Amino acid sequence: MRPPRIIGQNICYHVRIQCNNKEFRFGNESDFQLYENILLRYSKKLGFQLYNYVLMHSHVHLIINIINDFTIDRVMRSINQVFSFQYNRQKKRTGHLWMAPYKSSIIDGEGYALCCMRYFDRNPVRAGIVDHPKNWRWGSYNHYAYGQPNPLIISNPSYIGLDDTDAKRQEKYRKFIEQIMPSEEAKDKEWILSKWPRPKCR
Repeated sequence: MRPPRIIGQNICYHVRIQCNNKEFRFGNESDFQLYENILLRYSKKLGFQLYNYVLMHSHVHLIINIINDFTIDRVMRSINQVFSFQYNRQKKRTGHLWMAPYKSSIIDGEGYALCCMRYFDRNPVRAGIVDHPKNWRWGSYNHYAYGQPNPLIISNPSYIGLDDTDAKRQEKYRKFIEQIMPSEEAKDKEWILSKWPRPKCR
């Protein structure tokens, strides 16, 4: 049994949603653009704040801050149902796109928020898709590291707290992401895995 989610206002979530059977579903540029467009549309419609994201071929990571009466369940159901419908229509396919309901954990402090940001940004590098986070365009790294405009993103408060100016924050963030030891990367993953709610036995 899946444990009940913590639902409410002013809660920041790390959300992960995975494609069915871990198949590569985001296969081309239009697939990634479609998901980004839906994220933007529903951030305006439902009023949530998207702090960070990375879109991979087989899964998606998001940091979402809920600030009104639209719950995280409503947000994720809306985004993923609309994406599934439009994706299936474009690909002329049927059936489930997502493997299971999304996973989520509560981001309860600055340390964990920065851990998630680094985990997201380094995901394409760990997967062997690119050799540097800046070379993966389907995420928030270039916004935070280089100030590249991205209409999807509301700046993460944990990032803003890194320094007083944009230039200094960007420099510190680049070092935080790029100058990482393998042991630190392993700890990031362990921390994130430990935060996922564990299924309850019947």
